[in-house]
Amino acid sequence: MTAASRLSLFLFFSLCFSSCSGIGLKSPGQKKFGPDANYFIALKLLQAGNEKEAAQKFSACAKKGSFYCAQKSARELCKLGSVQERNAACLKLIQKFPESPNLLIAARQFYSADEINKVIEITENLDFTEVPNELIKIRLEAMKKRGDSRYRQELFDWFSLRSLSKLHLEYYKENLEIDFEKAIYGIEDNPLSNDDIDSLFDDAADAGIANNASEAADGLQSEVLPSLSPEDLAINYRILLYQRNYTPAFETAHYLLDFIKEGSLPVKPQLFSDIGKAFLYGSQDFLTNANFFRASAKNYAGSEAEYYFWFYAGRLFEKTHRYKTLEKNCFLSAVQSARSAAQKDNALWYLLNSDFQNFTNETISSINKYCREWSDPAYFDDIFSNLVPVLFAAGKFNEFGSLYRNLDGLASPQITGQFAYIYARLCEQGYASATEEEIKAAYLTAIKNGNHIYYKILAAKKLGYNLEQIKKVIFNYSEKYGGINLSAGFKPDTAAENLLEGYVKFGFPEQVYPAYMELYKKGISAESSFHIADFLNKCGEENNDYYVQSIRIASRAALLSERDLSSEEMKLLYPQGFSTSVENWCQTYNVEPAVMYALIRSESFFDLDIKSHAGAVGLTQLMPATANDISRRVKKAEYDLNEPDTNIQFGTYYFSELFRRCDNSYLLSFFSYNAGITKVRRWLQSSLIEFGKKQNMPHDLFLETIPYAETQEYGRKLVSAAVLYQLLYEDSVSLINEMVE
Repeated sequence: MTAASRLSLFLFFSLCFSSCSGIGLKSPGQKKFGPDANYFIALKLLQAGNEKEAAQKFSACAKKGSFYCAQKSARELCKLGSVQERNAACLKLIQKFPESPNLLIAARQFYSADEINKVIEITENLDFTEVPNELIKIRLEAMKKRGDSRYRQELFDWFSLRSLSKLHLEYYKENLEIDFEKAIYGIEDNPLSNDDIDSLFDDAADAGIANNASEAADGLQSEVLPSLSPEDLAINYRILLYQRNYTPAFETAHYLLDFIKEGSLPVKPQLFSDIGKAFLYGSQDFLTNANFFRASAKNYAGSEAEYYFWFYAGRLFEKTHRYKTLEKNCFLSAVQSARSAAQKDNALWYLLNSDFQNFTNETISSINKYCREWSDPAYFDDIFSNLVPVLFAAGKFNEFGSLYRNLDGLASPQITGQFAYIYARLCEQGYASATEEEIKAAYLTAIKNGNHIYYKILAAKKLGYNLEQIKKVIFNYSEKYGGINLSAGFKPDTAAENLLEGYVKFGFPEQVYPAYMELYKKGISAESSFHIADFLNKCGEENNDYYVQSIRIASRAALLSERDLSSEEMKLLYPQGFSTSVENWCQTYNVEPAVMYALIRSESFFDLDIKSHAGAVGLTQLMPATANDISRRVKKAEYDLNEPDTNIQFGTYYFSELFRRCDNSYLLSFFSYNAGITKVRRWLQSSLIEFGKKQNMPHDLFLETIPYAETQEYGRKLVSAAVLYQLLYEDSVSLINEMVE
């Protein structure tokens, strides 16, 4: 046996068991890795500085390993050896695995090796709408360096076929940046001003004559064209919009429209979208611009541009706050001229939102009319979320019942479940009318539909479910979330699981989360997902980042699960991190531990180092000013909010004080923690007035009247998490009634 073979065997049998691997839930069958083991052994060899033997193992896996391990091995070979060896490895990589990420690896290597012709050769026939921007950028740089005659056309394609990115801007500044105003106006003494342009349309909209607006559009032709080519103008125009320089974009839009009209520029959807944004944000003359777009939509009837003109005409009429009929008609025309499901849903959203802005009985009629036309129900969730407090304010309580029944199977399950629960509760409180059977049916709909534990738990409790029945409702993720894996005829991708399980078995925790995020949509079984989540949970004892990653993987695994979850798996979603500190300070300040675990999980996902944009710090996300006040109250002058025990102490004390000031209401305390107690008291008073009450407002109904969706969702998350913590670790759900009654 050679020295390399002995080293390989040693690595395989001894190094594969790290301090945070192979612990916890049973690995699915503890399968043998076969040729895939070469990949993981090679990684260990690299760590030991043995590049030559590592290359041999990578090569063996690249030839005979399963897809992902073989691909990873082939990629690793592109980093090893001489320039010639890396070039050869890149060719083998893209021959066997021609996907665009591998093309990017090869393109980087060949460009760095000054193999310009090879870069151009391997990047022929790219789909510029799909491949990574960096791959296109490298191709363009190679073409420019070689003087390829196709360079200008492909440059234009890159800047016109997709949304711009930081990479576009970087390339523009390095290779294309010009003095745009000089190029446009340099040979004109008096360029068109906003007033000049606006005067071409003056009063056309007020007269309501579309033909006048169309004639005005024709009048935009300037006597002197800019010195830029049509393609260069389009590129620079898109950069203006990307940098939100809306005023100069608006002032020069007529040049772009002229080039398109005369055929010098092709009809590109992205360009028309940019023109729409320029008119929407670069001028205050919304009415004139709206009529111009309405007339242009008719001129471009049947083309890809028609949708954008109708859509932005509607947006511009919306800005006037006056012409609701014209606004709605434009959005309806956009719906009818849409060329994709995404375009249609976007126009439908604005059409429904137009009704929503001035709530009438027609709003409900419009929802019932158009809900059968949308493609992605979840796209409209915010419309319905915003509708809830409006229905409460208008006293339209029975509408919740008709909406949940009419929308069942058409709206997202989340919305159907929410509306069904609200309707049942309103009926119980006497604000809406229904029989006992209808109330029960509504609660059952809330349990069956939706992806929100909150409504399921509350509905189950209202129906008198016992502890085991409630567990079944909560743990049945395949039913609750629509069974994403199950509904797709789930079959696990064994090659993907082999890669992930190999990282666990051989002790590479740093590789697990990036690989899982890349592969989880390929089909990772619940068994495998929770095994690697448990692995990272144990690794969290050495590095808190792994603890956070464990929760994130468990959360995705639950959403995708092809089966019910176990209590142990649910505990990976809701772990008791920093338990010594939590239990200690909860006892000191008389707070339910389940509540503090829920608060920490929701605020920070147990991430020690997290800091919000507003400046909130650490596990319980306390603001420094709040922490300073708490430090005086607990007599702790010297403190560090990044230290977990201190952060938990301060957060627990703060919550205990809010709980006392909110009359021992958990839900009101949660809301106060998020938004401040003064706002919560004001919202509660407003809701009491709406319901004709002086006191005893049911808190689950109060939640629905809060005017901020973020605060509503915060309350739902905290209630759900607190009840789940109590259920999982105390085998009780006694907190439910205390939370929402």
